[in-house]
Amino acid sequence: MNKVILKIFIFSVTLFVLLSSLIFAQSQEEKIKWLEERIKQLEAEILKIQTLENRSQEVLQEIEILKEEIRRLRLEVAMPEIELKSYFGLGPAASKIYYTPRGLSIAGYGEITYENYRDSLKTDRGDVLRFIPYIGYKFTDNILVNSELEIEHAGIGNVEPRKPEVYVEFLYLDFILTKKFNVRTGLILLPISRMNEYHEPPVYFGTLRPDVERFVIPTVWRELGVMVYGELASGFSYKAGIVNGLRTDLIKDWISGGRQRGATVNFDKFAGVFRVEFDGIKNLTLGTSLYYGGGSDKAGASPKGSEDAKFRLLTFDGQIQFKDFIVKGLFAYGNAKGNNSYTAVSGRASKVYGWYMEAGCNLIPLVYPESIVSLAPFIRYERYDLNKNVFSGSSDLTKDRAVLTFGLDFKPHPQVVIKADYQFRNTSSNLPAGVGAGKDEWKIDQFNIGVGFIF
Repeated sequence: MNKVILKIFIFSVTLFVLLSSLIFAQSQEEKIKWLEERIKQLEAEILKIQTLENRSQEVLQEIEILKEEIRRLRLEVAMPEIELKSYFGLGPAASKIYYTPRGLSIAGYGEITYENYRDSLKTDRGDVLRFIPYIGYKFTDNILVNSELEIEHAGIGNVEPRKPEVYVEFLYLDFILTKKFNVRTGLILLPISRMNEYHEPPVYFGTLRPDVERFVIPTVWRELGVMVYGELASGFSYKAGIVNGLRTDLIKDWISGGRQRGATVNFDKFAGVFRVEFDGIKNLTLGTSLYYGGGSDKAGASPKGSEDAKFRLLTFDGQIQFKDFIVKGLFAYGNAKGNNSYTAVSGRASKVYGWYMEAGCNLIPLVYPESIVSLAPFIRYERYDLNKNVFSGSSDLTKDRAVLTFGLDFKPHPQVVIKADYQFRNTSSNLPAGVGAGKDEWKIDQFNIGVGFIF
């Protein structure tokens, strides 16, 4: 009896273990299946989330595109007669003829300035600095003439040292052949820096152009000659020209005075200029230019003089933009050599240099992204020396200068600008700031106000 009970007990335990194992195995299988199903559900949910995220990114991109389209339409309404585009480095107004279908094109710019000198012995100055009409005519899609007539200082000869000037700043024929190769000939702007071609008031910070661009480059520099230009590859453009040389008897320290500007030109000497520019990365522009040429004294068709010289000027410039924040800079180095007649004149430089950095930011998009109005504070620091080394005599330390400029540019309309800035000026001389004998005029700080426009 006990044996039977024992057998029944062992059988029962065995059966229980087998059933438990089977139930456990089934529950494990069900759990695995449930987990696999849940994984599939989660993967589907993740896919939906990723799809929504991708769609949200697409929506954000579409919103930005629509904002830009609204801004563009506002510009078209505000500027129905001009496209604010640069043609191979020219200013927007100067480029208008290139976007004119056929026939006559009239554009231009102007600027009026007020300079308040922080010295009681120096009179303040107001000036109709420039009024510039551009007149162009497109004969065909491939041949056009473009010209700039410049009227400086109101054309009235009542003050020194700013003499009234009415002259042709450029006048050339352009033969537009291919994207890679085009020919321009006449009185042309030299591609020696970006600002030498791109210098209309709304496109640069400050009431006055940077000192380095005015005295070392010097802007605006134009000569008679022929230039070829084009786009070598996507983002890479070039310009190469042969022009007349400099007139040395008009040079006091550096080359600014030696520019001949198309008037009774001494063509005994030639010069070459070359520039390459890269803008293949969005919001980044980099460029470098080289000028190398000769110079001699006397005007064209005059008896030959005795001076003979050679000049070289190398520049590097760049600009980068982060949305509405812009940083730009330039470095320039120049040298000269000449015969005894040229180097014997005291104060003529054998080496010069200059550089500047500036930054500015349009604040309006922070509160009104679609607005065409601009309010941009900026700051610029520049350093240059027009007498780094001289051939004869001693270097003039008043020509080793530093300028710190900070100010505000306000554009109520993209073609109109109101500017105000303050300049801290200094030199390496030991003379005190002031005018007259024993004083250094280039140490006088100044407050500037200006208005400018293009059309």
